Amino acid sequence: MAKYYLLSFLILWFGFNKATDHNNGFESIDGANSLPIGWSFQAPNYNTIKLDSITKYEGKYSLSIENTIDFNTPQEVGNYFQIEADDTSGKEEGLIELKGFVKMDEVGNHYAGLWLKLEGENGQLAFIDTKQAGTHNWAEYSIKLPYTKKVKEIAYGGFLNGVGKVWFDKFQLFKDGKPMQNLRRIPPKKAQGNTSYLHGSGITHVQTNANDITKLAIVGQVWGFLKYHHPYAGSGDVNWDGELFKLLGKTLKCNNLRDLSYSLEAYIDSLPKVKKCDNCKMPSASEVLMAPDYGDLFTGKMLSASLTNKLSYIQQNRSGKQNYWVKKEPGLGFPLFVNEKSYDEMVFPDAGYRLLSLFRYWSIINYYSPYRNITEYHWNQVLRDFIPQFLVAKSAEEYTLATLRLIATIKDTHANIFNNYQTLESIKGKYRVPFRADFVEKKLVVSGYRTDTLDIQEKVKIGDIMISINGERIEKLVKKYLPITPASNYDTQLRDLPWNFLMRTNEEEMQFVVKRNGRLIKLNIKTLKGKSNYRAPEQKEKEAYYLINDQIGYVNAGKYRNSELPQIEKMFAKTKGMIVDLREYPSDFMPNTFASYIKPFKSMFLKLSTVDYSNPGTFVITDSEYNGPAKNGKSYNGKVVVIVNSDTQSQGEFTTMALQSSPNVSVIGSQTAGADGEVTTIVLPGGIYTRISSKGVFYPDNSPTQGAGVKIDFIVKPTIKGMIERKDELLEKAIDILTNN
Repeated sequence: MAKYYLLSFLILWFGFNKATDHNNGFESIDGANSLPIGWSFQAPNYNTIKLDSITKYEGKYSLSIENTIDFNTPQEVGNYFQIEADDTSGKEEGLIELKGFVKMDEVGNHYAGLWLKLEGENGQLAFIDTKQAGTHNWAEYSIKLPYTKKVKEIAYGGFLNGVGKVWFDKFQLFKDGKPMQNLRRIPPKKAQGNTSYLHGSGITHVQTNANDITKLAIVGQVWGFLKYHHPYAGSGDVNWDGELFKLLGKTLKCNNLRDLSYSLEAYIDSLPKVKKCDNCKMPSASEVLMAPDYGDLFTGKMLSASLTNKLSYIQQNRSGKQNYWVKKEPGLGFPLFVNEKSYDEMVFPDAGYRLLSLFRYWSIINYYSPYRNITEYHWNQVLRDFIPQFLVAKSAEEYTLATLRLIATIKDTHANIFNNYQTLESIKGKYRVPFRADFVEKKLVVSGYRTDTLDIQEKVKIGDIMISINGERIEKLVKKYLPITPASNYDTQLRDLPWNFLMRTNEEEMQFVVKRNGRLIKLNIKTLKGKSNYRAPEQKEKEAYYLINDQIGYVNAGKYRNSELPQIEKMFAKTKGMIVDLREYPSDFMPNTFASYIKPFKSMFLKLSTVDYSNPGTFVITDSEYNGPAKNGKSYNGKVVVIVNSDTQSQGEFTTMALQSSPNVSVIGSQTAGADGEVTTIVLPGGIYTRISSKGVFYPDNSPTQGAGVKIDFIVKPTIKGMIERKDELLEKAIDILTNN
């Protein structure tokens, strides 16, 4: 599901500056990197943030952010300060105002703007931002927050969330209308200024026998545990990626588990001592939806008693402060994995960095995935299974495929490798055939044509059943590609297989054997570059809403807008039934508007779980969602049938849950994508960007939608015969239910 500040940030700090203008016009430049002195930068690849001497509001430079790929990771520039005692002007309260000039060019998908944040001793006190999109010339924007004596730090800047380009210039900060000048810049975190290991880990070869795999799994578990529990590891004052390489350098020499325990204990003893925490506690058992799993750390079977005791002490006295590597999204509460480095230049990372990639991903899932307990295999076993796969990779392609197989094990349709990753795209193929195929009745069947190449209809027919592609049987190809097709369930894997792998190639021609009317036919099909729209002949675009007849209304969630609800209420007033088609991703948020229109009372329709940030790995129910009845008191009285299939995903599933909480609703179709909840981004070495479902979504009875999909009252699937006859069998069934019920 969407959006809003899904991120993996690199922060680079440049200098310590106390000029009275705080370099708010970007005129003081660091010659080493050609970026403004004193500003910090959060971005997965900070090469997209640049000074611009041509497009500017005033002075010599503006600062620009540009992004061409939307991977739900905002990029940010910021100025961070502590407030000097003499800047309070003798007042305990007041108003902080940030002004800044912004210019935008084709900002889309999300938005860009200014941001302002106030921090106290125990974290964030207030945050505000502006959100603009589109193309606009230079304009001054202003945002304000109330100031109190609790404010100890002020941060401000600009951001781009989505695609496009934005420029910033002439920031100004005021308190009660007067410029704030006497501020002390917060020193940079050492982790971001540390360039050690930037060009390699120094680890090029690692043994992969059973004993070595066991030792490496323990090292990975300890490294990840410390990252999210030890206050020094989470402070940002140490390059924790680099610490892994140091740790590997020491532990790879260990001959047995006793030596490994001794080495790990010596390393922990070298870290700053953890202070006793008097208020650290676990939530009660009744509050916990999923407890943490520490793997081998506390079983007493792998590590020495002395090391186990020290790890237990760290766990019991973990830091309650903001962890540098993960923070709570301020609005919706899901985790944001900030400050992770992407190491884009390492298309094929060395052995140490490949282990870093595995350990980073494994640790994030282990401590911050709400669905760790439904992965394909036990998550601790996954770590052991993938250590040799990552180590034996001999090329960028093998490393990428190992990463994709790892991602597939979490069984999450939100998860994949994104940002048009070129290594993966070259594996999939740069060419596609000019027709579409889908799995129907367990067979791969031609279902549509590329809209700009309709002459293919003379050669390939709707309903043709594919027997083989390039000489390989379909069954064999499915078995080959399933392990690298991330999805929450088998139906959704079959949904994605044709588009991602089966109908793609690096050749200019593909060979097919198809069955048509009982006969086998060989076809040589020319392939085409690029993507296009595919549809069946005579298939028409459905309108957002219309009357099927005088008794039944139809709503297409893929085109519906909330602004149209009053017209729908009027049009459907005399109908006895309504069909809501959720086989397309909703174009607007319906759970609190449309779903309330069909519901005669208020009730809960789902629960949400989130990680307990003070106890990583522990998940608790944090929110519940309610809807109904209609605001005007005139709820829809007829029956409602909701249509779903494997294309019903994320917000579509969320919407289905909201609709089916009303007693007059039935859901028909087939298993949905099984990926609900907010989505967050993870960045891995080699510039690999992936995502996970980051909040748990459950029905009021605590049954999950992840993996299983939404609850369905009547299973209805299309048939090959119906496809050939150009029938929408699910829509026909919905009409039948409303007509004959």
